[in-house]
Amino acid sequence: MLRLNRVSEQAAGAAPKGALRLRLTFDERSRSRLAAMTEDGTAVAIMLPRGTRLRGGSVLEGEGGALALVEAAPQPLARVSAETPLQLLRIVYHLANRHVPAQIEESAVLIERDPVLERMIASLGARIEHVERPFEPEAGAYHEGGHAHSHGIEPDDPARTIGEELSIAAHRARGEAPQ
Repeated sequence: MLRLNRVSEQAAGAAPKGALRLRLTFDERSRSRLAAMTEDGTAVAIMLPRGTRLRGGSVLEGEGGALALVEAAPQPLARVSAETPLQLLRIVYHLANRHVPAQIEESAVLIERDPVLERMIASLGARIEHVERPFEPEAGAYHEGGHAHSHGIEPDDPARTIGEELSIAAHRARGEAPQ
């Protein structure tokens, strides 16, 4: 089994000469440890630092100079649209409040299929179309690889932001302990 243990620094996109092709879903591209098969049937073990999130076009490096181009595999998604931009903005607000990975389009948002979320946003007036496409959600504003934050930041920490302050205040107003 070929071990792939580093994300290449070279520009993402074009396949390097001789690179293996590795089609992965968003969930698979979010794992730091994964056994997978390349398009040509080569077994690979992806072993990356925790928190690494791959995107379509990422290039992995491995033993003996091996390279693998990551492609975002098509997967079942819900394409969410609405009658008006304001209605869609309200729907996206509720999805973001639940930290739902979302791929933003000009007049719609794509999310992974979830019957509970789909019922909730349908109640807000969403139009939902089931599609199968590659999924490349927004990486998030806090980290290059995705969204994560802690409400335990010390008051004098420069990483503390107005957004963190508002989030903490909202939790306290609802009588919840900040996470």
